Amino acid sequence: MSVSIRPFRHAGLCLLLAACQDRDTQNDLNALDARLTNGAAAGVIEARSAAEREAQAAAGGRIEAAPAAKAPGEADGASVTLGDMARRQAAGRASAVPAAVAGGNCADSVVPGKEWAQRMPAPFRLYPRAQLLEAAGNQTDRCKLRVISFTTDVPVESVLGYYYTQAKRAGYDAEHLLVRNEHQLGGTRGDLAYVVFARGGRDGRTSVDVIANVN
Repeated sequence: MSVSIRPFRHAGLCLLLAACQDRDTQNDLNALDARLTNGAAAGVIEARSAAEREAQAAAGGRIEAAPAAKAPGEADGASVTLGDMARRQAAGRASAVPAAVAGGNCADSVVPGKEWAQRMPAPFRLYPRAQLLEAAGNQTDRCKLRVISFTTDVPVESVLGYYYTQAKRAGYDAEHLLVRNEHQLGGTRGDLAYVVFARGGRDGRTSVDVIANVN
């Protein structure tokens, strides 16, 4: 299923080509970060729609704004996100990938089926009232991935804030990258990892891919 495994390959390509776009990305960061914090007070995102209010309730009554976006070259070298893992896979160095996605071919062995959306780790389940497009996953000794793709009327900053808040509450760390116009929020907790890809569309909807693994 090409759509569901696209984020792995897309993230790897973006990060491999990051040196070509860092300058343009950096020029856009201030404006985009201003948009990401617009309407937020003290790092808290205000819920404006029914979907956002449901997300706020699911996240314990408060949605924190995601960290400011960094250009890929500014990423903290100490943190490892699934985007980093995808880059290593694309470079053919599967041995460098942590246990979270060990084996290198996990993304190619996902099985499509919307039932996988129900098997996402709790912090990374479908955003409230979002339209699920596709889901996929696998469950073997070496590969335990979950993937969902969806669209929502909620703006990018609210989606990122929701998953950032949920990840933080669950003990994951987080790093926020901006690659061209795509936001990548990812982090780890031990051998567990996640990444959220979010893009605003011309139709006003936000397109999102979420990838995570389970024990």
